[in-house]
Amino acid sequence: MIKILPALLFLIFLNSPVSASTYYTNNNLFKSVSFEGAPIATKHFQSDDEDFRERHFLGVVKAHTHKYGNWGLYFLGPNSVDDTSVGFGYVTNPWVYELGPTQLEFSGALGLVTGYQDYPVPLLAGQITWQLYSYNQWDFGLSMAALPYYVEEENSNDSDFGIVVTSPFLSVRYNF
Repeated sequence: MIKILPALLFLIFLNSPVSASTYYTNNNLFKSVSFEGAPIATKHFQSDDEDFRERHFLGVVKAHTHKYGNWGLYFLGPNSVDDTSVGFGYVTNPWVYELGPTQLEFSGALGLVTGYQDYPVPLLAGQITWQLYSYNQWDFGLSMAALPYYVEEENSNDSDFGIVVTSPFLSVRYNF
């Protein structure tokens, strides 16, 4: 059930964009809503040997509002330690670099994520999105993310700092 949740949310959104866009545009709530994700691969970079899962499914829904900031909801299943992760956090406004008919967008996120400890841990991420194509109010592109992490080995009590990088995943944004 959890694996089909991002697809279900996307289908619900596609079935009602006119009513949603009319309501929220008139009330000046949303600037845009993004749906991102795909099966991804990750690579961990740390000083010691790493033994983490490197195949996942990632799903992200981001809402950029006019008055209330930008927010993201994240799903990763299974995560690097074979559990399911759900996260929520603040997303920065993107820094945009025009690249001919396309553009690169750099943004960051700060929040909390579950699935690594018995309690939520801080989420810190950087993302780059390459907007390849725009049609009417839709933007289509590819994204990649990088996240720093800190891990303590259970057997040796050694601690390592590292960075995990994702493979590209799909990005679709609807601009109100």
